[in-house]
Amino acid sequence: MESFVQFAQVLALLSASALCIYLIVSLVKLNDVLASLQRDVAEITRNLKPVLENLAAVAEKLRSITTKVDEQANLFKGSLETVRRVADNIEQFEVRIQERLEEPVTRVLAIVGGVIQKLASFVGIRSTTGQAG
Repeated sequence: MESFVQFAQVLALLSASALCIYLIVSLVKLNDVLASLQRDVAEITRNLKPVLENLAAVAEKLRSITTKVDEQANLFKGSLETVRRVADNIEQFEVRIQERLEEPVTRVLAIVGGVIQKLASFVGIRSTTGQAG
């Protein structure tokens, strides 16, 4: 029985040794995987820095473009308001001119029409008297 106990102890030690060797191999593989992961993270970090810098530059340019578009929109709006005011002023000017000139022009045209009628009448009388004599 003592040999069975010794055999069991040797077998247990061999199993523990095999387990330790397996754990060592597994830890070495895990270390390799972690080292590879660390290299990948370092590479991603190194490659990500220029991308983030470019993203910041793009965001700044986008902000600048947005500001310029806002300025142009405000300028366009101001121009439209100016055109509207000029159109209103032209309309008011037209109304004022029409109010000031309509009656005097009508009077002048009536006078000119009357003068033409009188001349036509006078010429008509003269030519009638000239034919009679």
